[in-house]
Amino acid sequence: MRLDLAGVHAVLDSRPILTDVHLTAEPGQFVALIGPNGSGKSTLLRTLYRALRPTSGVIHLGGDDLWRMKAREAARRRAVLPQHGEFEAEFSVTEVVATGRTPHKGPLDRETAADREIITTALERVGMDWAADRLLSTLSGGERQRVLVARALAQEAPLLVLDEPTNHLDVRAQLDLLELIRSLDLTLLAALHDLDHAAAYADHVVVLSEGRVVAHGPPLGVLTPDFIAATFDVRAHIGPHPLTGRPHIALAPLDPGLTVRDQAPAAKRVPRPARS
Repeated sequence: MRLDLAGVHAVLDSRPILTDVHLTAEPGQFVALIGPNGSGKSTLLRTLYRALRPTSGVIHLGGDDLWRMKAREAARRRAVLPQHGEFEAEFSVTEVVATGRTPHKGPLDRETAADREIITTALERVGMDWAADRLLSTLSGGERQRVLVARALAQEAPLLVLDEPTNHLDVRAQLDLLELIRSLDLTLLAALHDLDHAAAYADHVVVLSEGRVVAHGPPLGVLTPDFIAATFDVRAHIGPHPLTGRPHIALAPLDPGLTVRDQAPAAKRVPRPARS
């Protein structure tokens, strides 16, 4: 499903947070939303969650206005993996994933055999079927994130929106989750802090700064050493990852004795791997 934001403005506590944001995610594309802290990434995602109505502009999902849809229809079109999971009580893994079926059921509808098959298949897809009867609270951070991905799969929405999905995960869990997300046959919009992850996994990046889109395009076309130095105040070296061959961004602090341009070495051209 195609996602389009056109001229989106958002205000919080009388302060403009987003200004004239335009963004497109094509069907099946992985778009990484990046930018310094306070750039407006989470606020933009809140407009997609329907937690914050834009003051102007429009958000289209599959050509229809997100904010004119009924909540159930919106949930059928986009699933959400928030930064802070809302399941703090003692829910089992199966119970959590089963909530993904809610948009497809009426208030009095019972769970069907078809629902149970969808839930089981979703857990198998993310490698968490072994934990179906476990309490969510007994799982590691990476395992919890996989369960929430399974819930999104059970929701059967063609767009998945993720807010810092690797936050608080160890290195192995981060990479495992990114590999899983990239393998999904969905349109993906993910707010990411790690520029290396964005370069290695995303098809397209959108860079926010002070609530505005300042750059967008293929990762290696946008994330040049000069641009990274000017936007994120760090030095960057870009080249192929020695183990995977994917684009790799190594970062270091700026040297206060040199200009930004002196600290931005030329990027090596790295071939873009095919999406698996």
